[in-house]
Amino acid sequence: MHDHHHNHVLVILSIIIAIVSSYIALDLANSFAYARRRHRWGWLLGGSFALGVGIWSMHFVGMLAFSLPGIEIAYDVPLMVLSIVVAIGASALALYIVSLETSSLITKVGGGLAMGVAIAGMHYIGIASMRMSAIIHWDMFWVILSIVIAVVSSFIALFLAFKLKNDFSRNGFLLRGCGGIFMGFGISGMHYAGMFGMHFVPVEEATENSYQLLASDGLLVAVLLATTLVLGIAIWASAIDRSMNQKIAMTEVLEGAIISRDNFLSVASHELRTPLTSIKLQTQLLMRYIEKAGMNGDMSHYIQKMLNQTDHSVERLSRLVDDMLDISRIQTNKLSLEVEEFDLSQMVQDIVEGLTPHLAERNCSVTFKTTGPIVGRWDKFRLEQVVTNLLTNAGRYGSGKPIEVWVNRNGNEAQIHVKDYGSGIAKDDQERIFQRFERANADISGLGLGLFIAREILKMHNGQIFVESELNKGAEFIVSLPLSL
Repeated sequence: MHDHHHNHVLVILSIIIAIVSSYIALDLANSFAYARRRHRWGWLLGGSFALGVGIWSMHFVGMLAFSLPGIEIAYDVPLMVLSIVVAIGASALALYIVSLETSSLITKVGGGLAMGVAIAGMHYIGIASMRMSAIIHWDMFWVILSIVIAVVSSFIALFLAFKLKNDFSRNGFLLRGCGGIFMGFGISGMHYAGMFGMHFVPVEEATENSYQLLASDGLLVAVLLATTLVLGIAIWASAIDRSMNQKIAMTEVLEGAIISRDNFLSVASHELRTPLTSIKLQTQLLMRYIEKAGMNGDMSHYIQKMLNQTDHSVERLSRLVDDMLDISRIQTNKLSLEVEEFDLSQMVQDIVEGLTPHLAERNCSVTFKTTGPIVGRWDKFRLEQVVTNLLTNAGRYGSGKPIEVWVNRNGNEAQIHVKDYGSGIAKDDQERIFQRFERANADISGLGLGLFIAREILKMHNGQIFVESELNKGAEFIVSLPLSL
């Protein structure tokens, strides 16, 4: 028998590689299980390669730590490559089993058995690749023990991977670290148990061929550099992918919340419409009854005043409900246009005349100008909604100052201008106010939906809306519409 030795530095290094590889195995299993379906095969290939190289590297560094005094050791390249392929195959099997949403005890035991036998096979194929002037006698107790250690370690690895694959908490990372240490010692134990069962008998010089690599410091450095690169990329890719998947998951949660909100707005709006219509109808009937009955006196005036206030409040609430319904229709692409031919100038003039009393209550006078009839094909109801919103906003933000409205034709386009002399809008806010739930002035009531809905309606008409304004110098909203859709 020939005495053999181990380089203790390389032994410790091989154990460290085993621990790091085991931790990365658990981390990759976590990322692979969490990866989206379209990315899974990519993760299976990349993860299996990284994990297989890590496990194989531990064994090969352990083999390079081994030496026989006075005897050179080389390695058969084809068998070395085969041992790497077996390690990658064992890793692919592990990742595939972990990717299953549910797994029975039989699957785990069978997977652990197959994975353990594969890892043991990698080890003994690696041993078979050794070329030296000695033959090996085996102590079968240690051989069987090494295989048992490989199977038990594989089963524990699968159990931990299943248990921790969806755990992104701090405890999950700590448990993966502890699991990596345990598994690393298990894999190392398998390797060195197998090595302990080897006894060497010197023979004549071994035959050499061109497919052998001599054990050397250069080979060791090459293996370590390659392993560090592969495992480093695996850690980086796993961290990046997990971060991206977490962001995607958060985005999906937010999108789900937005959908739930829009559904709520739609249902709430429909439910509010019926009682509002009833209240408005009853208020108007009471006002007509008092008018026809010829009631006089302070009490009559007080009742009429209260009914007028109620009617205005119901009208305002009805507009808010309509806005919420429109938002729901816009989000679900159910807002449609009913196109007809009409005179845009006359429509705007009618709206101005109808809103003049309301604006007068805010001490805002209104002037209207037009270059003449402008006939086109649009959705009249929706454009009335746009102009009404612009005039109502001008009354809110106009600070009791005059409002100017004019309609003109500019080539193949019709334009509507609504100008006030109120507080104006800062340049930084001029794009923001066309977004949902945004207002130019947070102190003024409203949901901040009107301008967003107006812009969407005009987009459907292939038109646009924009604002020209300076602080304390008022604002001019300009609507541009093609003459026909």
